[in-house]
Formats: sequence, structure tokens, C-alpha cells
Amino acid sequence: MLSSTGNLVVAIFSPCRLAVAICLTVLILGGIGVAIWALVTYLSKPEDIGLYEVQMSSADRRLRVFDSTQSRWRHVCSSSADQLVASISCEEMGFVRMMNYSRIPISNDHDVFCVKDNELIHGKKIITSLYPCECETGEIIAVTCQECGRRSLTEERIVGGVDARQGRWPWQVSLQYDGVHQCGGSIISDRWIVTAAHCFPERYRHVARWRVMLGSIYNTPTHKNVVSAEVQTVVYHSSYLPFVDPSIDDNSRDIAVLALVTPLQFTDFIQPVCLPVHGQRLVDGQMGTVTGWGNTGYYGTLANILQEATVPIISDVACNAPDYYDNQITTSMFCAGLEKGGIDACQGDSGGPFVSEDCLSKTSRYRLHGVVSWGTGCAMAKKPGVYTKVSRFLPWISAAMRTYDTTPGVHKMSRT
Repeated sequence: MLSSTGNLVVAIFSPCRLAVAICLTVLILGGIGVAIWALVTYLSKPEDIGLYEVQMSSADRRLRVFDSTQSRWRHVCSSSADQLVASISCEEMGFVRMMNYSRIPISNDHDVFCVKDNELIHGKKIITSLYPCECETGEIIAVTCQECGRRSLTEERIVGGVDARQGRWPWQVSLQYDGVHQCGGSIISDRWIVTAAHCFPERYRHVARWRVMLGSIYNTPTHKNVVSAEVQTVVYHSSYLPFVDPSIDDNSRDIAVLALVTPLQFTDFIQPVCLPVHGQRLVDGQMGTVTGWGNTGYYGTLANILQEATVPIISDVACNAPDYYDNQITTSMFCAGLEKGGIDACQGDSGGPFVSEDCLSKTSRYRLHGVVSWGTGCAMAKKPGVYTKVSRFLPWISAAMRTYDTTPGVHKMSRT
């Protein structure tokens, strides 16, 4: 019995079996370790905050920036650069203008960022100039930005579109030359309008002959609520190639801004739209609304009442397919429309807005993602509208407004 039992023990714990048992144990423990690591990684990864990483407190306008490395919000310590910090932060959030700023005493429970003053640059994310610190000044920054992207009213031709209601798209304007509608545009501040570069060929560069009609779903001054504003400055992108060589078939960088002679008084019918937040990307299939007074058919006439149509964004890959636009869509453009056609922007809608709504700034706001640029025909199958991608030109828009704020006339400005 002893002899056979001893043989059995030897057989069970033979070197080969022992090695296999050790390997299995290591694998099991390793699997458990991987599972624990994955769980810890998931739990410790930065919070998906669902908001843009720069925010203002709705209660007291305190500026907050999200620290992704620590997964927490931090306030910004006051310094000699407060005005620039406030201005850059408002721009980054898509608000265009900083109205004012102030300093608030810090509480003991506040996490804080300090500012590297010499690294602050318009068009550069504010987080790149911040670092966690102890706030020696004992004060943090509060900021008030210009309101945008919201309708004041509680209520609310694009081909295939419908009549818009009064006050529904209060940033929409009509750009008129010698009293004739030429293009649409979007209010982004009390003085500045965003539109398309191609609205300003050589024959349309006499600033005094331009007027901006706004405040109404009608684009003629005889209707109620219509406001007529004089234009002081036009700045278009100097790399819009058709102006360089008319034979060039590339409509990239089709963007321009206008400054008005007199600042606007915002009303229920006149409001600015927000710009995209810095780094905001468009999503394929995302719905947006295009508005304008353009032709209601390829051979039609201009619409009497502002038209609106909601269409999905089409991926660049699909829109560059041979039966669509055959590689004519560049990184500064995007397409939006239906494969079967039927709904689209058309002649006269150029320069007008393509907007969509989000809650990146806590409150639901409309942002100007596109400027009506070009397309083949109107509302044709597989020939959707093509829009200038506004997010690609945020530094350009900012630089144009700062550079030509007090400089009348027509100017061209290159990329920044």
C-alpha cells in the first residue's frame, strides 16, 4: 500500500504536471490582474463631463477649466493678464466677445489654475497656458461673455424648405448691393457678420453700396422689424483661389467677415449666433439647419420669406465619391443634404448659416458650423450643398476682427 501510494504521489507531482499547474495558476492570476487593471483604469479615467472644458458659473460667472489629468474643475487665479485670459476664454467658448471681467475672493475648497502670462495667445487653447497652483493673489477670475445662439422669443428659398417664423433665426441677415439681395450672412457680435468670400468679386467691392438687412424674415425695408445697417469693413480670405485665378476650380477658404458702421442693438429679432468651441468636430449624420432667401428652385426666383431646411451632414468620404463630388471636398469644407436630393441651399443662399444646437456651454445654444458656399445645381440627387467649415477658421475670424476693427474698406487677409 505504501509503495503504491508513494508511486501515485510521484505520478501526480511529476515535473511536467507541476509545470503545467504552475502555468495555469499564473494564467489565472494574470487574468485576474488584467481584469483588476481594466476596472481601475475605467474607474480612474477622466470624467466624460459632457461639457466643453472651459465654462462660466451661471451663478456668479466664475471661470472654470477642466483639469483632465486630475478629473476635476479648477478656477483661474487672478493675475495681471486677467483681461486677456477673459477675452481668450470667451472666444474659445464660441462667444466671440468678452463683455467684462472681475475678481472674486477665493474659498478654501477651490482647486485653482495659475496662468503663464507669456504663453497666452488668441486662437490657442487656454488650458495650454495654465498649471495647478496655490493662488497667491487670493482671488479668482469671473467673466461675462456676449450672449449668443439663443432665441429671445418663446415661439418659434431653401429648395424644399418651409417658411421660417419671425424671430426663429435672429442671426440671419441679407447682404444687399445697391438694394438687391446678393448673399446671406450671420451675426456673430454687435458689429461683425460672417459670410462667404465669393460674395465679394471685384465688381462688388464698393463698401458704401452694401447694406445689411436684419431683424425680419423679410429682406426688404418696407416690412415691419427690418433694420438696415451700413457696412464699414469687408475682410475676405486672400487664399480663396477663384479670386486669385478664375480658372482654378477650388472653393476652399470661402469665408469673409463684415464690420458694421454702428453697433447693433440686440432685440427679440436681432441676436448673434455662437461660433463653434475650439476643437469642436462635426459628426457624420449630425442634423443642422440651413436658412436663406435664395432661389426656391434652380430656375426659380428669390424667396419672399426666409426659408429653413434641416439636413444631415454627409461624410467627406461619401461626398468625395465619384458619383458625388469626385474628390473636390477639401478639409475646409463639408457637405450636408439628402442622397435623393430635394432639399438644399441654392443661388442667393450663399454666405448664409448652417447651424446646429448643442449644450456644450450648459445651456442649449445654436452654433455656426457652416457657411453656404457652393454646389452643383440645387437639390439634385448626390449633389448636396457644400459649406465652409467654420471651425477651421476660428483663428482667422478672430484675427480679422482684431486687425481691421477700425479700418474701413475692403481688405484681404491670409491664413493666420
